[in-house]
Parts: sequence; structure tokens; C-alpha cells
Amino acid sequence: MTKISTIETIQTSRAVSRRRLFQSGAVLAGAALGSRLPGAEALEGPPPRGLDALAKDLHGRLIRPDEPGFLVAAWPNNGRWADVYPLAIAMCVDDHDVRACIDWARQERRPFAVRCGGHNYAGFSTTPGLLIDVKPMSGIAFDAKNGLVTIGAGANNQDMADAFRASGLAVASGRCPTVGISGLTLGGGWGFSATRYGLTCDALRATDAVTADGRLRHATARAGEDDHLFWAARGGGGGNFAVHTAFTFAVHEAHDVTVFNIVWPAKQQVELMLDLQEIQLKHPELISTRSKMAPEQAGKVTRGALHVQTLGQFFGPPAQLRELLAKPLGRVAPTICEINGMNYWAARDYLVTDDPTGLYDIRSSYVAGQLSGRGLERMIGWMERWPGGSLRQDNMGILFAAGGKVKAVGPTDTAYVHRRSDFIVEMEASWSPLDTPQVVERQQRWLTDYFADMQEFVQKESYVNFPSRDLPNWLAAYYGENVARLQKIKLGYDPDDIFKFPQSIPLPGAPQ
Repeated sequence: MTKISTIETIQTSRAVSRRRLFQSGAVLAGAALGSRLPGAEALEGPPPRGLDALAKDLHGRLIRPDEPGFLVAAWPNNGRWADVYPLAIAMCVDDHDVRACIDWARQERRPFAVRCGGHNYAGFSTTPGLLIDVKPMSGIAFDAKNGLVTIGAGANNQDMADAFRASGLAVASGRCPTVGISGLTLGGGWGFSATRYGLTCDALRATDAVTADGRLRHATARAGEDDHLFWAARGGGGGNFAVHTAFTFAVHEAHDVTVFNIVWPAKQQVELMLDLQEIQLKHPELISTRSKMAPEQAGKVTRGALHVQTLGQFFGPPAQLRELLAKPLGRVAPTICEINGMNYWAARDYLVTDDPTGLYDIRSSYVAGQLSGRGLERMIGWMERWPGGSLRQDNMGILFAAGGKVKAVGPTDTAYVHRRSDFIVEMEASWSPLDTPQVVERQQRWLTDYFADMQEFVQKESYVNFPSRDLPNWLAAYYGENVARLQKIKLGYDPDDIFKFPQSIPLPGAPQ
């Protein structure tokens, strides 16, 4: 409570300062301009400067719609949002550029969005306003003295793998090469090493960020060093409080591991999925699984064509893993059984994926303990009710292991609240340009109904890095008991709510 009252004091003093500023007729560029609150238009301030002025301010490049590279730079991972064209794209190369963008957006009273990898599934890194892209800020620097690594906000998983590969060190991260470190960390950061080493955000030790007032802050867990912002940066979601420009992490040693990819034919699916969950729950820090049921081909889905697959990483030798998997391996003979010991980074390459990509919609939930046999039967029933389309549906029902070391941190110790969970459940619908609008509509309606019907078997929580614009009660689902604290931090750092999008954290008392 002491921390929250401190934030409130900061916010109150800022409000008083703003009143005095405008009452005296003084003007300060970038300070309290462009408020999105009612009456913002009445605020005095410098006249609009236009894009030419911003382009001159940047050390990087401002890309406009009629320039080469614009469409490539504007394209998001989820093609559903590819028709949202920004006013311009600021390719930021340093902190100065980010500050210039924030000041410009406030002065011009323009909306903006922040992007590092462009993988926001719900399209929240797209905007008709200014797109602030930090991708060029991708440097990675080790500090041998303190064992920390500082990573630029535009670096992605592949950049990290390339930098760490020869070092024998690692930071727990994701498996998709083009996912950016910013979104990954700010939402929590699931990957195949999470059950062993914790989420990406659990390794965070400091972050540099430009807040709504245009200040560059260095936030840490230490009291008085913007520790409120640091707390929110570990699971509070991207784009809510600031534009982050760098992250400093503690590293762990990268030991040899065993990777596995096992596929069973369409037999005893429920029993196999229960076996795999049981193994994960009994050995939470020794193994990390992504298990699912999926059809063998495009077209109508039937139980007789749903195979079971588990993919993942084991922190021990292959022989020991085979012992752990004896029950499901003995239950049904697999059609594919790859179990191989290898170097940590070679294992990362084995597990890499670009999924999802293209055109898709997604929902997520969490499970504490097992997803029951009844829940799995319900899931199969919904798979069989898939309305059809041109693509094979690879991700109709996935269980990502999310317990182990992740649960060693309390739900309120960081903004990532889902510490009592053991699995993330993902449900997805995907389509291609071959599919008509009617087919796409049926798929999206199917996904909505499927998700709603599965709520009986899951926690009422969702992973903010798997966002959906159609998620009911999204604020509570993403942040749970941390909502009130996040809102007070929002009030302290962004009282005018300039960091705003359809699922941004609202100010206290604001409609949702």
C-alpha cells in the first residue's frame, strides 16, 4: 500500500504543476499536451508541426505511405490487421527518437502504437496514427562484471540466439524467431525453458523506458528507482505505460538438454493427453511440454483423424526421458518418436517455429492441475464441430506447460498474475485467402462458442501475450488481482491516458 500511495502523490503533484503551467500561460513542449481526456482541445500549446518536423528530429528514418519499404514495415504478423495503415512509421534507432515521437504525438494530438516484433495477435501494434517501431534498437551487450546482459527493445528471439550461442549462457525466451523481446517480456514471456528457469520477465533486472511525459527512466526493483514501473513491466502487457528502449536481464548457464517430438495415431487421445499432463505435473522443473490434439489433414474433423503430439524440452539425458514417458509410449505405439540429446542452442533450433502466422484468431485460458478427461472430451467434441475451411487446423487445442519455476513467484510479486497455473490452453482458428467471408465468420463464431463452452474446465484467466479483441472480461482475465495496482500505476505515469488502445489498462474509474 505504501508504494501505491507514493504513486498517487506523484500523480497529484504533476496535476498541480500542469494547472500552474497553463494558468500562468507558460508553454513547455511535450508537457501535458495532447491529452485524450475531455477538453483536451482547449489546452494551449505549440501549433502542430507536421510530419516534416518529426522527420528532421529523428536520428533514424520516418517512412511515409508513398515511400519504398512502407508496406513491409507496416505489415503485422496477423494479416487480419494488414489493412490498418499508419500515418507514418518512425524507425527509432535510439532513446532520442522515441522521446521525439512521444513529444510529437502529444503535441499533434495523434494516436500512436508501439511495435518491436509486430506479433500482437489482436493487432494492437497497428494504428492509423504514428507507428513507433523500435526494431532498429537491437543491440545486445554483456557485462562480465555483474553477469547481466542488456538487450535493445527491438531485438528478437533470433537476435538473442545469435548473440548467446557462443557464450554458454541464456535468458529464458520464446521459440518464434521474429517475436520481439519487448512484447515477450512485458507480457510475461513463455518459452520451453520457463518451467526450469522462470518466465522471461522473471530474469528482468532493469528496463529503460520513455513515459508519457517524455522522460527516459531507468526502472529497477529498488525503491525510488521507478520500481512501480518495473513491477508493471513484468507481465503488465506492452503499450500500457511507456515505450521501452532496453532491458537488462540476469542470465543462466546453458546446459545440454534433450528435445522430443512424439506423435501418436488417432487412438486413446484422452488417455494420452492425461498421461502427458501427469508427467508434466510430477516433474514440473525437469520437463516442458507442448501437447495437443490435431487433425491429420484439412477438411472435416473427426475423432478418428485426431492425432496426439507432444513437443518439448527435457533437462536431463534421453534415457531418463524415455523412462518418464514409458506410460504413454507403452499405451499406443507412436508413429513418430524423436528423442535426442543436444546442445541447448541446437535444441532451441530444433524447437523453433513461426506459428501462428497468416490469418488467424485465438483464445487462451489457464488450467491449475489437469485439464480433466471431461474437459478433453468436450474439446474433441468442439474440434469435430469445426465448420470447415481451406487450412488444416494445427492449433485447435494446445496445452503449454506453464508451472514449475513460474509458480515459485507469487501472483502479486510481479504484474504476471497467473502463478497458480500449470498449463496455458490455446484454441485457434486459421484461414487463407481461399476462404470466403462467410467461412471466416463461421470459424470465428465457432471459436467464440468453443471458448465459452470450455470455461467450465479452466481458470477464468487469459495470457495477455495471446490477446483477443473478443475476450469477455479481458481486464480481469489478463491481470486478475493485480488490476487495481496496475491502474494506479497507470494514473501515476500516464494520467492523460495517451498510451491507449482497445485493451489498454484504463485509468481508475474509466469505463472499460
